[in-house]
Amino acid sequence: MLRLTLAQARAHFGRYLAAMLAVLIAVAFVVATLVLSSTATAGVTNSLAGQYRSTDFVVSDLGDGLQAQRAADAVRSVPGVRAVTTDMSTPVKVTAPGSDKSFGGATSVAADADLRWQKLADGRFPSAPGEIAVGSNSDLPIGTRVAVTAMGESTGPDAGEATVVGTVDLDGTAQRMDGISVYATAADIEAWTDGQAARELRVAGGDRDAVAAALPPGATVITGADKADEVSARFLGSSDMLRNVLLAFGALAVVVSGLVIANTFAVLLAARTQELALLRCVGATSDQIRRSVRIESLVVGLLASLAGLATGVALAAAVTRVAGALDVPIPLDDLAVSPTALAVGLLVGVVVTYLAAVAPARSATAVSPLAALTPAEAKPEPMGASRLRRFVGVAGLVGGGAVLTAGVLGKQVLAAAGGALVFFVAVVLLCRYIVPPAVAAFGKVLGRVSGPLGDLAAGNAGRNPRRTTATATALLIGVCVTATMIVGIATVKASAPSALDEQFPIDVSVSGEAGSALPATLGERIGEVDRVTAVAALSSGDVTTGSGQELTVIGVDPADAAAALRVSITLPRPGQIAVSPEQLEELGARAGESIDVRGDGAVRSLTAVAGVDGQPPLMVRADLAAVTANAASDSLWVRFADDLTDDEIATVQREVTALATDSVPTAEIGGAVAMRAALNSVLDTMLMIVVGLLSVAILIAVIGVGNTMALSVIERRRESGLLRSIGVTRAGLRTLLIYEAVLVSVVASVLGVVLGLAFGLAGTASVFGVDDLVLPSLPWPELAATVLVGGIAGVIAALLPARSAARVSPVEAMAA
Repeated sequence: MLRLTLAQARAHFGRYLAAMLAVLIAVAFVVATLVLSSTATAGVTNSLAGQYRSTDFVVSDLGDGLQAQRAADAVRSVPGVRAVTTDMSTPVKVTAPGSDKSFGGATSVAADADLRWQKLADGRFPSAPGEIAVGSNSDLPIGTRVAVTAMGESTGPDAGEATVVGTVDLDGTAQRMDGISVYATAADIEAWTDGQAARELRVAGGDRDAVAAALPPGATVITGADKADEVSARFLGSSDMLRNVLLAFGALAVVVSGLVIANTFAVLLAARTQELALLRCVGATSDQIRRSVRIESLVVGLLASLAGLATGVALAAAVTRVAGALDVPIPLDDLAVSPTALAVGLLVGVVVTYLAAVAPARSATAVSPLAALTPAEAKPEPMGASRLRRFVGVAGLVGGGAVLTAGVLGKQVLAAAGGALVFFVAVVLLCRYIVPPAVAAFGKVLGRVSGPLGDLAAGNAGRNPRRTTATATALLIGVCVTATMIVGIATVKASAPSALDEQFPIDVSVSGEAGSALPATLGERIGEVDRVTAVAALSSGDVTTGSGQELTVIGVDPADAAAALRVSITLPRPGQIAVSPEQLEELGARAGESIDVRGDGAVRSLTAVAGVDGQPPLMVRADLAAVTANAASDSLWVRFADDLTDDEIATVQREVTALATDSVPTAEIGGAVAMRAALNSVLDTMLMIVVGLLSVAILIAVIGVGNTMALSVIERRRESGLLRSIGVTRAGLRTLLIYEAVLVSVVASVLGVVLGLAFGLAGTASVFGVDDLVLPSLPWPELAATVLVGGIAGVIAALLPARSAARVSPVEAMAA
């Protein structure tokens, strides 16, 4: 029986090619994802290990600067220790004219070359006070004079002035993903932070126990390799999530390929019903027949999976080369092909193919040999199975729809997602009762347009509801998820700005150093920038209430502030102070009551009004100036024109930033305008990536359509010959088969788009609320294009089978 099985597999190998291609694509996707994940992990770990490559031990929890120095001296005296350096680091802000990077980290450069991990790209390492090197990801040339401020720490009066003397090569390292990287002497970092920088010792040589014995209580010692693993684990914290997201798309491709494989085996075994029946007549048992089919599926799955492994590794290698050419910041230098990735890919391909063939194998032996030898129409689904399918499907529709609705109305994203999943599974179960009537209805429309060929195509598509449903379902899944993402991202892009305006109502804010006033003319000059529509000057000051509580208050001109803000908030009038409800509670006051405030100037009794949650207390600038005896402004709110493009926003922000930093080199630039622009860019990129990933599943589904048509051509060779003999031309036969494929593809695409539209709107509503949905933003052109692409895919899938059917002469076809 094994010899016969292998002979059958060889004889029908060509008919399995499409199914094998589906398995190959799915396995390649899974393997490429796992290999790229391993490659990224290994690349990041190797790049971070560079800092600890010549380090035997790392000592942390050292206390203040004096304790760290004593610990370093003690470790140097340990026998076998060759070198010791104290690494210091701090977050910094770097301000330089014309630079678009300002935030990053400063790290000390080891004086001992054996422990200096940085590699120079140009210039030299800093060796004197006031010298720094910067990472190659910065835009600061050698010789640039910059201001360096340690974030969150006090600095000395002359601290922070430095000159760039070198550039550190960050290619192939994870540090190039950060902001600007600064490298300075330990003495400078000590001065910038007033001794509050983070410290650790790196030790070359010696024995761990001896090093630990020389340290003060509380200090910890780990190996350099363990430290590298620890740092890389923190850096790669989100990589597992990314890998799992990609694997979710891989799982979708696997499910769709499983449908294609099951349909392929069902059609092939239906075509071989008489052959299998004859085998049973000459002594083969049902178990042997089923075992033979399963062995065929294992052979098909194994061959396709092996090809998928090679394709997946090649695809991963191509991605790493492209990433290197595009200077992608994640190190992807050396391809890391793990045995686990290969084993998982092989297992997925073989198991999915085997499981997909189980039901067709059982169906092939469900009737007696004599009945199987007699030609018969497709058998309807057993009544019990049909009732169970309907019951489970309807229950899923009702239950999933209820949970989905509750999640949307309650703004519970996870509940809405769970309800949508149950609802979608229910729709898939009920596709057998949805797709055939839909195909018949669309076929009537096609018949009116195209004549008898359209009617005949609709009849052929509905002849075998199971096969038509399985083919359409595979495409429906891919189209539905694609449409969901298109609608979801489009409505998020339209609905998110109002939510961002509520959360971050300021386009750009400009702040000077604490206690320092901005130049009086800065606001006027920024207001003259093209596409800047409003500028509001603010002041701040510390006041004390009559009950002794201290408040930091912002002074505003109400009219200017209202023009600069994107949403309306409670602004004070003269003689009022706007205080958030929680702060009113802390002050023991209520809206409408008087609050006495005093500072370095006069004492004022102000009427409290309820402000915005999370907003600092607001006063009119004149009132605050009278209380604090300081009328100067120390910050600005800037509003841009509406409906600017991302490029226009970037241009205006650069001009505003240049004006601010030219006047005040240490000016802090904030605001949400860049976030809004970045959101659109991120969403567009996300949509492009997601649609690209989903195209894998859609490609497999289209292969399934073509596969079904090809097998149908083989099944219906006599019918095709009869049509040709009564006058249907070759072109007519090709058109007939193309119509058939288009019917199935368009119906699946329309159903997928309808479901995707509902799921996309529901998902966005569960995040922003039903009232905040912007329905005019629905991407109707993109959805129409999705249906059109589905129809075109059906045409393309049917071209080769139609050409094959039309090439056979009528006499030859009828004699088959």
